[in-house]
This record gives sequence, C-alpha cells and structure tokens, in this order.
Amino acid sequence: MPALGAALARRGHEVVHFSAAWDPNVHGGDGVEMVCLRRVFKQQYRHEADFGRRLLPRLVGSEFDAVHTMGRHDAVAAIRAARLRRGMRTVITDLGLPNPQWWATQGRREARAAAKVASHIDVYSAMSRTAVDWLARNYGRDNGVVVPGGVSLAAFKPAPEREPRPTILYSGAIDVPRKGVPVLLAALPLIAEVEPDVQLWLSGPGDPEPFLAEVPEAVRERVTKLGLGDADAQHERYGQAWVTCLPSTHDSFGMALVESLACGTPLVTTTDGAPHELVQAGSTGEVCEPSDPRSLADACARAFELSRNPETVARCRASAEQFDWDLGLAPLCERLYLHGR
Repeated sequence: MPALGAALARRGHEVVHFSAAWDPNVHGGDGVEMVCLRRVFKQQYRHEADFGRRLLPRLVGSEFDAVHTMGRHDAVAAIRAARLRRGMRTVITDLGLPNPQWWATQGRREARAAAKVASHIDVYSAMSRTAVDWLARNYGRDNGVVVPGGVSLAAFKPAPEREPRPTILYSGAIDVPRKGVPVLLAALPLIAEVEPDVQLWLSGPGDPEPFLAEVPEAVRERVTKLGLGDADAQHERYGQAWVTCLPSTHDSFGMALVESLACGTPLVTTTDGAPHELVQAGSTGEVCEPSDPRSLADACARAFELSRNPETVARCRASAEQFDWDLGLAPLCERLYLHGR
C-alpha cells in the first residue's frame, strides 16, 4: 500500500501507514507518515492477530476519517475502533478469493475473523470481478467493490524495441504447477510450428528444472531462465517481450499482466480465474482454455500478430491507465472513503 498512500498524499491527504517488521526502523517518504511496529511472532497468522491487537488502541486514539486494511485482523481492529470513533469509514482490500472453506482450514480464529470482516466492514473490496462474485456467493454480500492492483505508468513503460525473435515472457512463481509453466512448455513446440524462432523467458522465483527435465531438449533450448532480476528493471523484460503469458488457474488477479500492459506488451491468459478480465481479446491480448496446450499455442500465435501491430502498444497502455496509482486508484479510493462506492 505505500504506493497508494503516496498517490493519496499527492492529492492533498494526510496518510499514515501502519506496518510491522523485525527491524522497525522504517522511515516514511513521499508525504506518508510510516509507523512500523516490531514484529514478535514468526508464524504468519499469530503475527497478524498480534498486529491487529496492537493496532486497535492506535486507531482508537487517532482521528482518522478512513482506515484501509489488507488483512483480516487489522480489519477487525478497524471495525472495533469505528464503533468508538463515529464517522470513521472502514475498508478492506482482499488480495485473494473470499473462501470460507479455505479459512476454515486455518482454524476457528481465522474463520471467525474472515466472517466478521465480511459482515461488518463498511467497504469490502477485492482485486477482480471474479473475487467480488466469490464474496457474494460465499458470504452473501453483494455490494463488493473492485480495487485492483496498481502500477506506475511512469515507471513501467515500453522498451525502445522488442527482441528480434518472437519472445514469450512468463513472469510469476515458476515452480507452482497451477501457474501453468508445464502447460506453457507443452505448448512451445506447437507455437514453433507457426513461429519457428519462438523463445520463452522464465522470470520470477522458483526452480524450473523439474519441469524442464520432463520436456525434450529441443524445447529446453528455447527456454531462458531469467530469475528474479532487478526490481527497477522489470519493465525492460515486459517491454522487450512480444507477449506476456500467464496460463494460470484460480488466480484472484494478475499483477504481471497489468505491468505488461503498462509496457505496451499484449497478454495471453486462461479463462479460469480473474486474469482474463484484464484482456480485451483481439486488442490487448488473447485468452485460452485452461490446461490446454493447443488452445494456449493458438492464443499465443494470435497475440504475436497483435505485437506486430504498431497500434497495440498504445492500446495496451490505454487499458492500463485505470490501474495507475495517480490516474485510477487514488481517485477510486477517495470515492470509497467518502461514499463507499
């Protein structure tokens, strides 16, 4: 949330960002006051519950007009504080899919916190229409709002030119099967039938070797392992690639796809989950059936044709404006803080 806070500060708001870390010596910037509490517990859910308990008196003792949270326990703290601080609007952005069955596997405390937030938070936002639909289906709340992930169009911008060879960029967790790297590797020889020089860049955390060991050497030769790389240079990968492909399932958003759009590079993703919401088929990308190498190969072939169209860069950039912190998300959150919609 620091980027959103900075964008709100640029619009004249006073912003305080509460966080926690092992070393709390964190200083604010970009007009945002940073309050960092020392982390106590290694286990994530114990840490989140502890953070919520320690956050509560700070919220009660301050005069905030709105509290925008990212976790269940800090959202519960905001709900409790708002009972004492009339007029304080409470907001959560759920980074995943609202799923009570999953929360039940994490223990009764976590399930209760998730249910409390779904029932009592003033504004429940999620990162996609798909996630908002899950909220209505699973918790009976039909007024969820989409607040997607953000990007800086000033930082993520097109490269001077693309790679000479048709290049697919995969950016994400490489070793998580549902993210689709095995399907992409299976599709690669099919793509090569129409794009003989195609190559695949694997960018992100995780070791692809277990997947690469299962494919022919001819496929391996088309793959380049980029690793994580420098955070400040990610836009170069997106801009130089011809297509960014995320053949995943069960995703609540697709941050890499938004960053790709900002860099003018078209997308390929599946019809499963939320990422397909980011695609304007035939304009900024293409979609395929999940876990289907042939469908994926056909979608990549169509996306390569989009990347050859000089108008595609501008179309992708225009579609990313709604995700820009200053142009899209800060104004959206202002409306939520004031009106709830």
